Amino acid sequence: MPQRAMFWTIAGLAVAAAVVHSWVLRWTCDDAFISIRYAMHLVEGHGLVFNLDPSEAPVEGYTNFLWTLWLALGLWLGCTGDAIETWGSVWGTLAHGGVVWLLAAIAWRHSGGRARVPIAACGYAAIHHAASLAPAGLETALFVLLVTAMLRACLQPGTVAGALCLGLLGTAAAMTRPDGALPVAMAGLFVLADARRWRSWRPVLAYALPFLVVFVPYLLWRHSYYGYWLPNTFYAKSGSDPFVSAGVHYVVDFVRCYWPLLLAFLALPLGLARPGQEVGARRPWLALAAFVGSYLAFVLWVGGDFMFGRFLLPLLPALMLGLDFLLARVPAAWPAPLVAAILVLGCVFRVEPPGLDNPHNDVSDNRRISFLPIAGIPLREAFHDVADDLRSLWAGLEVRISIAGGHANVATRTGVPVAIECAAGLTDAHIARLPVPVRGKRGHDKPRDPAYLARRRVHFMLETNFEGEFGKVETWRDITFPTAPLPFPMRLVTWDKALMRELKRRAPNITFTDFEAFLDGYLADLPNKSKDQVRADFAKFEPFYFAHNDDQVRRAKFAAFLQ
Repeated sequence: MPQRAMFWTIAGLAVAAAVVHSWVLRWTCDDAFISIRYAMHLVEGHGLVFNLDPSEAPVEGYTNFLWTLWLALGLWLGCTGDAIETWGSVWGTLAHGGVVWLLAAIAWRHSGGRARVPIAACGYAAIHHAASLAPAGLETALFVLLVTAMLRACLQPGTVAGALCLGLLGTAAAMTRPDGALPVAMAGLFVLADARRWRSWRPVLAYALPFLVVFVPYLLWRHSYYGYWLPNTFYAKSGSDPFVSAGVHYVVDFVRCYWPLLLAFLALPLGLARPGQEVGARRPWLALAAFVGSYLAFVLWVGGDFMFGRFLLPLLPALMLGLDFLLARVPAAWPAPLVAAILVLGCVFRVEPPGLDNPHNDVSDNRRISFLPIAGIPLREAFHDVADDLRSLWAGLEVRISIAGGHANVATRTGVPVAIECAAGLTDAHIARLPVPVRGKRGHDKPRDPAYLARRRVHFMLETNFEGEFGKVETWRDITFPTAPLPFPMRLVTWDKALMRELKRRAPNITFTDFEAFLDGYLADLPNKSKDQVRADFAKFEPFYFAHNDDQVRRAKFAAFLQ
């Protein structure tokens, strides 16, 4: 078989394997439901908001503007319910396949048509966590595709038209994820180098034009709409605070898992030291080093991510292309297939760190967690069924809930008007800006603020595994909804008399303490209690009950006793 046909046959097989692998692993990450909820509200005419609370200023709780708009397009086209999850999986899978194809095209072009095997394309197609995160409903694969396309444009001196295209790609990357600013900055350096060599500012102006025409108006709109220059998630994840120790562990664990990447890390310094004899041979290596180095520094600074490997995926194409570039200079035929085989086999038979299936670990494999069995079915399906039952039970009621990130699917599928993410404050400006007492799980280490939740008139807190969030956990805060396939326990944050009576009417088998009857029993026993004890208990009853219900009779009895 001719060399060209062999190369592109292998490349086609790599693309097909990547697409099939990704599609087989399709699922929807809990965080994707945050973007879906924003997209739903946009299509419904409420704007890009998470909550339908007129007293709450809009909060930018997503970090993937273009992807959220793409989800909104799917909803507008009729992909509602489970179909919007499929919409996200389809486009994520296609983007993942696009990355593999683009890597093959870059390797072929760089070799001048002499490459034997698309090493980086085969290697990236074998990265399990790239395949599993692509169809998860997030922007991950799209972002990797955009960054890789920008890298391709930087490998060789470009034209003015090429600088304009590069600016468009950079604008799309920066509007897809805030860390798109990194490849934008790196690409800008190469555009400046071209402008200096040509002694013309035209490439710089062409590169800047899309940012001036598209990104700057978007940035001004975002600031006027949300009130901040940076997304709310920057504050929620303490983006200004370095967490280098966690970042080191994040990178080391990933490289241990995919140990053949060590070959790629060795290829970069070798290529930089001896780039080759061709004119401009150093530039491709400088581009690879710039894209890998800048993003690696970013990952180390922020401490990585709670999803295993997700933040490292954008640098992998540039990293692995170093093997293509290095071996393109080797005249012998066998090294490239051998390295490709080692890369593929090593990535397929990965060595995962322990505990990735533990949701309480700092870093985990969220797909594996979502498929853990509960009540005999995968956790993700159980949450879907529970959310559908709650949607029916809460229909027409102004229910307000407090969620952790893992409950975003419940907030979205039930359609509650107000849901406050309290683990990190991803969608809440107040919680996002709370100081972090001790750094822990990335983006999930904010302190709980029960007083704030009570002020926001939250009814139910879906988190029940944080004992002590309201001081000593009182049994009168417990409530369990009769959902299938398993009952759903929650914690009462505030008591709304009308709401609780209606819920009991709709679902007689719902279990909770009748707080009004509890208060009557408590008041009847006042002679046996001390004033200090009653004063402390009333401090809990006030934000839970009296602040939200007009009950002057019972309030007066407390006041009389305490006087």
